[in-house]
Amino acid sequence: MMTENDNRKDGKPYRVGLGLSGGGAKGIAHLGIIKALEEFGLKPEIISGVSAGAIIGALYADGKTPDEICAFFKETSFFDYVNIAVLRKRGGIMVSRRFESMLKGYLKAKTFEELSMPLVINATELTEGRNEYFSSGSLVEKIIASTTVPIFLTPKVIGDKVYVDGGIFNNMPCRVIRDRCSLLVGCHVNPIMREDKIDGMFDVAERVYNLSIQSSTVPEKQVCDIVIEPIKAKRFGMFEIARTQEIFDIGYEAAVETLKVVDLTRFRHGLEE
Repeated sequence: MMTENDNRKDGKPYRVGLGLSGGGAKGIAHLGIIKALEEFGLKPEIISGVSAGAIIGALYADGKTPDEICAFFKETSFFDYVNIAVLRKRGGIMVSRRFESMLKGYLKAKTFEELSMPLVINATELTEGRNEYFSSGSLVEKIIASTTVPIFLTPKVIGDKVYVDGGIFNNMPCRVIRDRCSLLVGCHVNPIMREDKIDGMFDVAERVYNLSIQSSTVPEKQVCDIVIEPIKAKRFGMFEIARTQEIFDIGYEAAVETLKVVDLTRFRHGLEE
């Protein structure tokens, strides 16, 4: 894992930090954003993420490039890796055992400590009703805990605790790494816009869930130096990973547009060694 640098001019251990929101398939836009950041010389050195952002953050921290991860999602059908379960018995429509196995096979790192850079992810602990951050120990089970969307997916049990999607309490975890990086970039891929087409139980459930988690992003955006929000991604549903390349491109374009108008000289003191 990358070690902290105590010699930075501003005293922060890492140059660029990246906070990745949840957003289901829209989270693929994070990959395009990361690619643009690299091209602008702003390669992330520490990452925080929730739900889809936890998956993307873990794969990137595992040493994979944005294009490699994009190719992986193109070859993956989400529904190939979930088992349909009985809602009444399991507490969710689907369980994600096969998805968990797939992640274990694809990730080189088995623990947070084996990643190439620090990663912090959050999940909601149901029993105590609180947000919980993870940055050490077993990796995949914490990712699954962070990504388990209530109703849609069965809660993840770790020890004697029960976890669901961390977005319930914090859908854009940025403050947790604010003090550890000179430049903090927040990526919010799940903006709330007008929705004219809401048909059926799944659309209603997804819309209600997205509306309920929005308030948590406001204080997180406020601590970021740069916020990238690919508005065009809003039209994609939670499980539309078949549109991977399109979503990736939207994230890339939004990041380039944002970074072109940002005066990075404002952060020069912190970005210099």
